[in-house]
Amino acid sequence: MKKILHVAETIKGGVATVIRTISTPPEGDARQYELVYLIPFDQKKELHGIDEKDIRTFSRNKRDVISLLRFAWQLIRVIFKEKPDVVHLHSTFSGVIGRCVCLLMRPWRAPKIIYCPHAFSFLMESSPVKQKVYSLVERLLQKVTDVIICVSQYEMDKAASFGIDRHRMKLIYNGIHYRSDENKSGESTDIQLLFVGRLDYQKGFDVLLKAFAEVERTDLRLTVVGSAVNEESVECPAIDAVEYLPWVTPAEVNELYKTADALIVPSRWEGFAMVPLEGMAMGVPVIASDCTSLPELVTDNITGYLFSTGDYQALANILLNIKKQKLFELGTESRKKVRERFSATLMIQQTYDVYSAQTY
Repeated sequence: MKKILHVAETIKGGVATVIRTISTPPEGDARQYELVYLIPFDQKKELHGIDEKDIRTFSRNKRDVISLLRFAWQLIRVIFKEKPDVVHLHSTFSGVIGRCVCLLMRPWRAPKIIYCPHAFSFLMESSPVKQKVYSLVERLLQKVTDVIICVSQYEMDKAASFGIDRHRMKLIYNGIHYRSDENKSGESTDIQLLFVGRLDYQKGFDVLLKAFAEVERTDLRLTVVGSAVNEESVECPAIDAVEYLPWVTPAEVNELYKTADALIVPSRWEGFAMVPLEGMAMGVPVIASDCTSLPELVTDNITGYLFSTGDYQALANILLNIKKQKLFELGTESRKKVRERFSATLMIQQTYDVYSAQTY
């Protein structure tokens, strides 16, 4: 039996969804694997459905030096106690700290190291100096990494251009479980738009607000689900046609997908976002920026619409011209595309193939 240790310095959002999805081994292989998790104590609820006895935690108030040191120390303790065969590190901070910890422990423990950045740091909009620093760190740490899982072709190609060895990288698209065909609920003739995500610069929330303010239509309704990392830095202006909701449960999000005519994803960069995948699986077309990996998911005028990243006028033009019946047709194609290319079954099988590989 192989023991897999999933490690994350934070799991809010899509990372939690990915971990929950791959926590079920392929059919017939469950007895071959034991899974353990190290996550922040206050985020345990994000791994709903996973037995609490398998979850190890550390105290994290915010992303500061003390919390990161607690994380590193607890990771050392967990590796010594659990003796995992594979350590699967999720996101950048886990990847940096986790690989440094594993390197220091090599004389005593030498698990295979799998790293999934869920979007490399150098994919962010940042200065060339910062990108060089981020890429240098990743190039150095790749030498102690067995496999780097990339979640989009864009991410893999970009990483290679920054000097990450293609032979260490494996492309595994995020996947989602099959959703039964459900009729859209509600009889409203209004067009219901939905945004789900952090209200921050990366997610392009400011682009959405500017675009929505430009559109003079009385039949558009926008529901915004989420919060900012720093609430004080984001303005949420009171607009009659806009409803703001805090983070809600997955079941509540599913209900919102049922009533939505379109999902807006105006991000400036992404690894491979789970939110559009979830929406498309529910038959909701996606209106997205053309940043990074999103064109691999959204096909313009077939499963949704694409606009130039950061161009709120282009988004406003789309919102000005969308029709309810056309959105329904795009949603039907969206559901079909997810079933064919982005299934959870395929994602799970490919991930466990990496875990079980004798050599890399």
